[in-house]
Amino acid sequence: MIWRRQALFAGLLATCLAFPGLLSGQNGDGRNAHWYLGNYGKEILVWDEASEEIVQRIETRYAIPTGLTMSADRTRLYVRGPMAEIYEIIDLERNESIDEFTLTRGRTRTWISGFQPHPSNAWAVLQIQDRTKLVDRYEIADPQLVRFDLSTKQVTDTIPWPDETQREGVGFRFSPDGEVLYIFMEDIVALDTDDWSEVDRWDLSAPPQPGMGAMSLPFGRSPYQEAEGIYTGLFRMTDPVQQRRMMGIATVDMAAQDVDFYPLGPSEGVSFQISPDGTKGYGLRSEIGDYEVWKFDLLGRRVSERIPFAGRPRMALMPSADGSRLFIYNAGSTIDIYDEATFEYLRTFTFDADMTSVTIVADPQ
Repeated sequence: MIWRRQALFAGLLATCLAFPGLLSGQNGDGRNAHWYLGNYGKEILVWDEASEEIVQRIETRYAIPTGLTMSADRTRLYVRGPMAEIYEIIDLERNESIDEFTLTRGRTRTWISGFQPHPSNAWAVLQIQDRTKLVDRYEIADPQLVRFDLSTKQVTDTIPWPDETQREGVGFRFSPDGEVLYIFMEDIVALDTDDWSEVDRWDLSAPPQPGMGAMSLPFGRSPYQEAEGIYTGLFRMTDPVQQRRMMGIATVDMAAQDVDFYPLGPSEGVSFQISPDGTKGYGLRSEIGDYEVWKFDLLGRRVSERIPFAGRPRMALMPSADGSRLFIYNAGSTIDIYDEATFEYLRTFTFDADMTSVTIVADPQ
């Protein structure tokens, strides 16, 4: 049933295009994006890349909003509180908080470590774990995946773990039509959202070629996914002969369940973000007193530049939607702005308070 498998995983590709922040684009020129930032205040800030200014402030019910999740239709922003027990729902048409929910009751505190809203915004899948305070100890329950009704604010179903193997943390997301839930584990497992039966699986545990070690493939979200939702990023593996950690660039074609990859050399602690036009990659190598920006030439299949600079211990890097600038941010109240071509420092934008979480949404073309 090859056609069935390709159809299901083609749906996962479409998921990347349907979710905000996962838009495709071959040319970043003239594009813009908006950043939604939680911070140590009591609001969500909306920062416009083109003007480099705050264009909206959305007040939250609780201070220090952390995890931000955009709905598929961009009408809602789901905001996790600092203790991972409460979620607020922000109406982006009215720019205000309209609801909240929690599963914490009495002595039992329920932590929500994973959250994905269904495309209908009627329900969501949550990964939760209960911690109950007893007289002499805390009782820690097993982690669960549950179906949560956003109207009644009730758990309506428990989702069985694939292979009956519980996990403290797991990635998951819906297909655009909401009929399939994809769970990212050692394999990618597709579950029917009606009865949670397994309808497909892509075995990622086996090496892509004989004699190779297992690879950790790139499935990270980016505001600038490539055309047709193909993932490109760094992979890491252990050479089974020399027992060396290696890294390279992998392009994962979900529809064909195929991986194209090439090595770059010994593994180093560098991050990766793809450019809006898909021809370049950028990364940060961060060690105390030794900070570098890496540029990857994806067409030439090489590292094109390693640029030392005065960084900071905790950083993240994102190219601008128009491809002209590089933004370095995280763990603070500033975004440092550099010229993409020369990596010349241009300026710094300073917010009112330190940021906690950032969701970047590319404007439609």
